[in-house]
Amino acid sequence: MESDRLEAFSDGVFAVAITLLALDLAVPGPGHGQLGYLLHHHLPSFAAFAVSFLTIGIIWVNHHTLFKNFARIDRTLLFLNLLLLFFVVCIPFGTSTFAAYLPAGHFDASLATAIYQGVFEGMSLSFGILFWWAIRHEHLKIALTPAAAKTAVIRFGIGNVGYTAAVGVAFVRPAASLAISALVGIYYIFEQTPARSSAPAAPDDPGNPGDPAATG
Repeated sequence: MESDRLEAFSDGVFAVAITLLALDLAVPGPGHGQLGYLLHHHLPSFAAFAVSFLTIGIIWVNHHTLFKNFARIDRTLLFLNLLLLFFVVCIPFGTSTFAAYLPAGHFDASLATAIYQGVFEGMSLSFGILFWWAIRHEHLKIALTPAAAKTAVIRFGIGNVGYTAAVGVAFVRPAASLAISALVGIYYIFEQTPARSSAPAAPDDPGNPGDPAATG
């Protein structure tokens, strides 16, 4: 099966999820207090929106890059992609819950933050499993050595560590937990596993751009 149809469906899901994020950005109109106060009161919503928008956008970019490196798609990859999309469409729910309960403080704020980070963790795990399956069953256009495959999986899935830490930090400092997920997003802006280029270079070239694990 070619990936065009899968990518088109996935792009639609990403577009819907990223649009739903904006629905919670509204502030009450005139008569509900000064605008400056209302905007300040909604800062958690704006911060959560920014992090979630960044995260979904990065998922979309990396999803596109990854599937361009696939030589073929099997049935298992289709279901793993659906699992990834399940968590993507849960991000707006996690974002709105976090934004609503963070100002309340106490346990509700921590639980809402843990739910928010738990959605990110589920997304990250499913994306990592999808990548691992592709390598394990040789779906990539360029085969990896065992050592290169191990390195690529670790680099691709390192966000799991950050999101797991963020879940724990949520019960101590919810705001710090949000900062961790923002840092994970920044990491994936620069992390490019697999590489953008799949054109093979000479076998003895240490800077071979055709190695999906060589991300520079």
